[in-house]
Amino acid sequence: MKKSTGYKAILKNYQYMKLLVAGIINRFGDSIDAIASAWLVYELTSNAMWSAIIYGVNKIPSVFIQPLAGAWVEGKKKKPIMVVTDLIRAICVAVIATGFLFGFLNAWILVITTFVISTAEAFRLPAGSAVIPKLLKKEEIAYGTSLSTAISTVVELIGMGAAAGIIALIGTAGAIYIDMATFLLSALIIATIKISSDEAKDINGNFKAYLDTLKQGFSYIAHSKVAMFLVLFAAFLNGILVPLNSLMAPLANEVIGTGAETISVISIAITLGTLLGTVIYPALSKFIGKEVFVISGGICIGIYYLAVILGRPLYNNIVITYSYVAFISFTMGVFVSLLSAFLQVVFIELIDEQYFARAASIMNAMGNAAMPVMSVIVSLLAAWLPTSVIFMVVGAIDVLVCLYLILSHTLSDILSGKRDEASEVPSKLAECE
Repeated sequence: MKKSTGYKAILKNYQYMKLLVAGIINRFGDSIDAIASAWLVYELTSNAMWSAIIYGVNKIPSVFIQPLAGAWVEGKKKKPIMVVTDLIRAICVAVIATGFLFGFLNAWILVITTFVISTAEAFRLPAGSAVIPKLLKKEEIAYGTSLSTAISTVVELIGMGAAAGIIALIGTAGAIYIDMATFLLSALIIATIKISSDEAKDINGNFKAYLDTLKQGFSYIAHSKVAMFLVLFAAFLNGILVPLNSLMAPLANEVIGTGAETISVISIAITLGTLLGTVIYPALSKFIGKEVFVISGGICIGIYYLAVILGRPLYNNIVITYSYVAFISFTMGVFVSLLSAFLQVVFIELIDEQYFARAASIMNAMGNAAMPVMSVIVSLLAAWLPTSVIFMVVGAIDVLVCLYLILSHTLSDILSGKRDEASEVPSKLAECE
């Protein structure tokens, strides 16, 4: 009799639970640090320019270094990389907090430490992603990733909610020291994880071998229909959500005709929908086809953009306004989280393990690159067009893209669950070394 898989089985997987707990602790520290750091930059510089510079510096390693790091990580033991990068981040955060506390911190030190932290994360993320299929069986992946995402979301909300109180109680430096402590604790927990198949490949430190490994990763993405679709679709989704995130304030004021409280309603409703979708995904995935997750999740984003504008006649009554906005935001949160969970799970299931870190790093880099590019486009459009027109245009584009995927004859083949011929291409390259 086949043993059933569910959240109970995941909770009994002690090695994966260590990874999950380490990630949750990190997320809690980061959620506090996000608020504390934003306030620290303001206190330190009182200049919005530095906030923009630090934001940009934070994104550079994600876009340019992570694909290179993924290839390097592929040939190394993943656990030591995760431990060392957590320690590096802890040291950098400690420098920031100590510098602020004793008065020697300046904007340039903040820029340098931010770059080092982001560079460490560029190595940490592909290593952490590559460990998951080593700790979970294929049938456990959906439950494992859903549990991790759901708990991390709740912890992030708790951290952001508690940040103001923590800063008031122990100061900005104290809040950042908490982030340092979470990195140290995460490194300690990860050091205890037993990964039986975490072995380094023998590349003898050869730079040519590294370049070949990097080339094979890009070749795998280029020749694999599954990998290419996942990379491009993830970038598309990251980009298509930028207008909502960046124009939420004018949406509330110009379109809905309310104030900042509407932003809270939208954010809370989306978060609650995300939690529900994340939890129910493993059960739904047993009955719903892959194409349905892609199309329904993608098209729901476009429908949300259109619905929030077309709902204008309802915005005369405050109760109906909040109820309507909360409902469509909650619904989008559910579908987006289902789509996000699907992309995570299918990525782990269908990407060949030997190329996993490289493919994951390229996917993350593309996703991160899409956001600033879309931000520039949105900012240019916002200078000429009202928010309502931008939302209608973006919504229509999203719906058209999803309709194209529905009518495309290749979507079923791409998501058929079969590893395509791409897995053979890099191996042939390797044989020619």
